[in-house]
Amino acid sequence: MYMSELSWVAVVPIATVILMAVAFIITLVSQSIYRVLISHFIGWNEYRVMQKEMNAFNKERMAAARANDAKQLEKLKKRESQINAMRAKMMKPQMLNMGMVVIYFIVWRFLRPVFDGVSVAYLPGYALSLFMWYIPVSLFMGLLMQRILGTQSIE
Repeated sequence: MYMSELSWVAVVPIATVILMAVAFIITLVSQSIYRVLISHFIGWNEYRVMQKEMNAFNKERMAAARANDAKQLEKLKKRESQINAMRAKMMKPQMLNMGMVVIYFIVWRFLRPVFDGVSVAYLPGYALSLFMWYIPVSLFMGLLMQRILGTQSIE
């Protein structure tokens, strides 16, 4: 009994690392394709300018709403159609990249029989299943790739 427990402890870090690597590769591919789509449909520099303008508009609108400034809200309402046009233009690469979500389901389909029902990672006091480990790791890898490739929204 002691030997089988010891051999499983040696396997768990491998499962943890394998799932991290799978999540990293998928998000790297997905974010790289998204960056190419942005460059193709919008242009990278124009995309960044549009992001900055939209964020500035949202901050101004939020400040005017908090201050109950009707004049400023009316002024911003005139710019709203321009901002909506920018949003629509930015939506095309996002919608095309949504097809990448299918890859997550395909990979999940192959990972589940291999790792389902076993603990793939441990936190102090908790053994994490495939679902409890893969989802947060995928989200973290997505944020990491967005930062590395510069596709995250500008705040």
